[in-house]
Amino acid sequence: MEKSIQFSNEEKSLIWNRFIEPANGTKEEAQHFVEVCETFGLNPLLGDIVFQRYETKRGAKTQFITTRDGLLRVATSQPGYVGPPNANVVKEGDEFEFLPSEGDVKHKFGTKRGKIIGAYAIMKHKKHNAVAVFVDFAEYYNANSGKLNSKYGNANVWDTLPSAMIVKIAETFVLRRQFPLGGLYTQEEIGLDESIKNVEAGPINDPVQQQQDANEGQSTKQPVIEEQATDETLSPFQEMVVKGFEIKTSSKNVPYGLLTVQDKKDAKTVKILVKQENLIDSLKQIPEGKTLNLAFYEENNFYFLKEFQLPESQTDKQDSNQKERQQENLKEEPQPNLIDQVHEVEIQKVEFGQKASGKFAKIAGTIKGEPVLIIARGEEAMKKAEGFSQGANVTLALNKENGFLFLVDVVKTNKQAG
Repeated sequence: MEKSIQFSNEEKSLIWNRFIEPANGTKEEAQHFVEVCETFGLNPLLGDIVFQRYETKRGAKTQFITTRDGLLRVATSQPGYVGPPNANVVKEGDEFEFLPSEGDVKHKFGTKRGKIIGAYAIMKHKKHNAVAVFVDFAEYYNANSGKLNSKYGNANVWDTLPSAMIVKIAETFVLRRQFPLGGLYTQEEIGLDESIKNVEAGPINDPVQQQQDANEGQSTKQPVIEEQATDETLSPFQEMVVKGFEIKTSSKNVPYGLLTVQDKKDAKTVKILVKQENLIDSLKQIPEGKTLNLAFYEENNFYFLKEFQLPESQTDKQDSNQKERQQENLKEEPQPNLIDQVHEVEIQKVEFGQKASGKFAKIAGTIKGEPVLIIARGEEAMKKAEGFSQGANVTLALNKENGFLFLVDVVKTNKQAG
């Protein structure tokens, strides 16, 4: 593929100094990044594309995140380009008709406009038929809102500029469908979890929260890419030696701890993220070389601390009042990702979908007559969801995470309702 642009040595040096080196990128990663930029005509110096590097338990990973404006810049250089997408937000009270087969919509603002429903975008082409897309607002807002997905409920751009964000999603979709932009993904589409991506790379431009955890197929959290699909498990207490503890701050000024420990059994070094304020405060007092019993869980290929204890021989030496206070603090904040609910659910409807993060299912049902929405994510949960039929009564183990219910297991399949 012929390169669209070519950087000078001075520009390459500037890209290295501003974007690659601060993220601890390698020369090979820099060459790859420059190759992608030159091939598609994306200029990181103009904000078209962002270099990201983060640590996982499988080692360092890199990804290149394109902005909406970057995709549009690429489209302008394509044969057949006749102008930018025509896009707008659709709200309750609007008159709206979506005509995908005609590549068109009919949209008229209502006199009283309510909540955001979604957004559409239409992209014309000199040689091809026009393409129209519509994206659902609730799906992206629930996955990316800082108020819904952030541990501290911190608002992000999806909360402050929701109309602009959903329109960007629609524009991105239609640009990719009308022009050959495969392999280029925006922050909004992959739902990067800021608390994860900034652990090692430091602050970067504000990508969308995804928590995955709160993501319908994921954040949310944490990052919605294949090698980081949410697969959360809780470890038993393990005896570890403290090698270091740092307090860092995310790009939204949310503090978190990075605990480096060494397993006493196999001498393996592990990095564990600490989100709870009470645990961060307690770990400040623990010196290097101290042995701790740690319970931690895995989420998005990162380890997160749930609880820690001093070995018995050390615990006996603590002041009893201090011990009681520490245990009380450790129990202050329940972890949302444990199996904490078992309910009998009457299944009403199961819908299957797919996002960049993978397949998911929405299970509509009732618990004691109250309507609920349960999300199935991951291969095992999806297989269980496929076995549900309308009207069936099933006993389910559920996680409640960031206000959402997630399917963990089927405890019992009861007789059909009615």
